[in-house]
Amino acid sequence: MNPSKRRDFLKLCIASVPALLLAHGVNADDKAGQAPAQPAYRRPGSLDRYVDPLPVPKRLMPFSTNEDGVQYRVRMLEFKQQMHSQLPPTRLWGYEGQYPGPTIEALRGTPIAVQWENQLPTQHIFGIDPRIHGAMPPAPAVRTVPHLHGACTQSESDGLPENWFTPGNSAVYHYPNSQQAATLWYHDHAVGITRLNVYAGLSGFFLLRDDEERAMGLPSGDYEIPLLLQDRTLDDKGQLVYSPTFDDGQRPPPDWWAPELFGDLPVVNGVIYPYLQVEPRRYRLRVLNGANARFFNLYFNLAKSPWDIPALAGFHQIGGDGGFLPAPAALNKLLLAPGERADVIVDFSALEGKTVTLSNDAPAPYPDWDRIKPHHSALNELMQFRVTLPLSRQRSSFSLPPLRPLPRVSDSASIAAREFILSEARDGEGRSLGERIDGKAYSDPVTESVRFGSTEKWRFFNATKYAHPMHLHAVQFRILERQGFDQAALRNGIKRFAGNPRQPAPNEAGWKDTAIVNPREALTILVRFDGPTGRYAFLSQLLEDADKEMMRPFEIVA
Repeated sequence: MNPSKRRDFLKLCIASVPALLLAHGVNADDKAGQAPAQPAYRRPGSLDRYVDPLPVPKRLMPFSTNEDGVQYRVRMLEFKQQMHSQLPPTRLWGYEGQYPGPTIEALRGTPIAVQWENQLPTQHIFGIDPRIHGAMPPAPAVRTVPHLHGACTQSESDGLPENWFTPGNSAVYHYPNSQQAATLWYHDHAVGITRLNVYAGLSGFFLLRDDEERAMGLPSGDYEIPLLLQDRTLDDKGQLVYSPTFDDGQRPPPDWWAPELFGDLPVVNGVIYPYLQVEPRRYRLRVLNGANARFFNLYFNLAKSPWDIPALAGFHQIGGDGGFLPAPAALNKLLLAPGERADVIVDFSALEGKTVTLSNDAPAPYPDWDRIKPHHSALNELMQFRVTLPLSRQRSSFSLPPLRPLPRVSDSASIAAREFILSEARDGEGRSLGERIDGKAYSDPVTESVRFGSTEKWRFFNATKYAHPMHLHAVQFRILERQGFDQAALRNGIKRFAGNPRQPAPNEAGWKDTAIVNPREALTILVRFDGPTGRYAFLSQLLEDADKEMMRPFEIVA
């Protein structure tokens, strides 16, 4: 490794500690030989809010650092962890025995290797639907394959769904870290059971840094907080329940697939309704929607209850999926679909002594335009920020990141245009049988072969009832526009636009790998295929739909 890069990497790791197994030991005050008193646990629906501090995932230390580069070891383990102090420990799966997994930090230009080890039991936490492609017998129940979402890697290190491995086996993936600083995340992607493995706890942050980011003087250390937003349902014993429904709210037979999965409890960094004490200063929040299907429309609310008139605290988004935005975007609400990330600066300087609640008003499913009565509980509040800590040191001068003009987006840069229709099949009772891209399954032959180094225009027509976050592996893209279309004409095979095109919002103006396509609209993106050649995937990041083959392969060819 280059000596200067090695020094930079060691500096990055000074504050790091090995990933720790989160265990709950016996109270030290217990008398010898006397069993501790059994805690008075509650049912999940009666939990007190904001009684547990927000945990910040530990940073993972390298397994080895030598001339061959930086190497990590990450084990997938089953363990128990309390998700709320009024609940018993919950059986979970996680990377290095914690939920969420430890944060991996890397430097741009410093490649790393990760040895992913499957040390899970051979029996799955949840029931497997054997009718789904990839989960059909004789496929084993427990299979994993890690995908670094947002990374540009060789195909063999991408985490393609079919490249799974079973308990007792491992795989070494190489990450070149050649892209700009960004908030990435890793999660399981095994074909047919991605939704189950992620719901069990297999997800974590990957923060890529570079010199440009360091020079900005952004809040760091204790003032940089990763927030993994998810939703879960627990039974009366505090254990995970995976219970999807059809779009009419009815539940399928046991262990069957269904298209909608919305938990009734908010989980932030693995804890239900946590709080975080902060100083009256600026904080950098690295926000990730890691839910299976729930959208979050976030805002910082100074009102005392979710039923009061909201009093919004403004903030700035400085980065998205692929790194920093061309210019900071001043916001008071932030919509994040599953898989999307936002790099946010929140200034608590003028809020000393106040409590700020991270709130959400996105319906489930999103946008739910046609439904009069919701079938799923709304999660109006997620966590609290309490501006109660004294300043540990004087606030330093600070300015938002400077303008970073990106290359001008032009249709003329596109050498090819591809169009895709997102559609849904329904049974005789009007229930979803699954959604597809161009009516094809993931198992169908590759139809999209793109030339290495090219730029293409891809357009997704959403003929389904719900919004889909479309994610492309291995590449970055820019949003060109969104526009309505004539649905009746599309059913007859005619693609006819309606209304005026809409430009992307200011906080969508940077490079992305996941973007929302609303129902009755077409999303047009400009994709640059400058990564390695090989086979990759594009899909809806709604995990229930992706498992039912709303996912297609594509290949980059020389």
